[in-house]
Amino acid sequence: MIHMLESGSIEFNYTALETVVSGEAVASALYTQIERLDAKRVFLVASASLSERTDQFDSIKQALGGHFAGLFNQIGAHTPRKDVLQGLRAAREADADLLVSLGGGSIIDACKVIQLAIDQDIQSEQQLLEYAQLSDGTRGPKAGDYSLFSDHSKIRQIAVPTTLSGAEFSNNAGVLDTEKSAKEGYRGVDLCPQCIIYDPALSVHTPEWLWLSTAIRSLDHAVEGYCSADSHAYLDGHFLHAMRLFAESLPLTKHDPCDLASRHANQQAVWLACCGLGTVAHGASHGIGYILGSLCSVPHGYTSCVMLPAVLEWNAKDQVQRQQAIAAALGKPDESASAAVKSLVRSLDLPTTLQQVGVQAEQLATIAERAIQHPVVRRNPRTLEQAEQIMEILQLAWD
Repeated sequence: MIHMLESGSIEFNYTALETVVSGEAVASALYTQIERLDAKRVFLVASASLSERTDQFDSIKQALGGHFAGLFNQIGAHTPRKDVLQGLRAAREADADLLVSLGGGSIIDACKVIQLAIDQDIQSEQQLLEYAQLSDGTRGPKAGDYSLFSDHSKIRQIAVPTTLSGAEFSNNAGVLDTEKSAKEGYRGVDLCPQCIIYDPALSVHTPEWLWLSTAIRSLDHAVEGYCSADSHAYLDGHFLHAMRLFAESLPLTKHDPCDLASRHANQQAVWLACCGLGTVAHGASHGIGYILGSLCSVPHGYTSCVMLPAVLEWNAKDQVQRQQAIAAALGKPDESASAAVKSLVRSLDLPTTLQQVGVQAEQLATIAERAIQHPVVRRNPRTLEQAEQIMEILQLAWD
């Protein structure tokens, strides 16, 4: 967490992430980390497509050998709460002492909440909700109370990301209440993975639209992080270089999906972009994106493709110098930051309007009403106080 002190000094507290392994085959890297952590019963939480249709998954199970304690592969998009609770029961039945996530942000977030539930001995849905922060700003009585946690959770996670969302770098987890079509957030002192393994070869199984759009999600982390009042020179350097690396490497990945060097660069850009994830306040692109995901079922990568250019345009007059630096980092110094982001998104054949991602005109008012209540939207660098202002942003993203 970052604390900006009155004296002008900075206190930056890192998460409990210990190790990032980048560019190594997952089977060998995973075995090494499991031995290092002295884990005995390893429980895999994986995407259904990865666990059922790839040769690499078989090699991962073989590498685990007698450490393999079970598999759960039924986590849906946006991490539905009912799926997480089902995964929790399976992990408990397996008597797991280590979780391994293989998949995107939904899988990684599910493992975070499973970890939270095991650590806090949560046995029911109602007990879990005591730790939730809801999208309207209300909170359960135990939400964000770090005094409830010891220094180390009873169980931790190794993350093997197969998308570029960056969920692996934060202590936050998002879960979907499917009945209300609303997201709820969970947070703990060490909910982030203990280790991250980036294997570019494993990522070739990820659908192209998902790989590239989640890269824009992490670009959104870098851009809104850089625009945040919480940022400072140390983080600015990470954010700006993440933008440069995305702008250079994503078109190469688009041109040749089997170019492992460019995929490796994509993953390192995420690493840079997410150095302040969960500690630096984001803005309206993230906040409105949460609403689009929960209410309209828009994939989170697509929400950033559509909303980031619109929010940059709406914020432009309040952040002239910052936005000039963003455009330059993206290789478009003569364009606006909004146009530079949109140009990159279009070059990857990704959507740039709300209409393209299936949002209906009659949903806009509800999106605006929900978004203006969201605490992330309220931290936007240009002040947002009324739903009518959100409608202005949505209109920019509509046309």
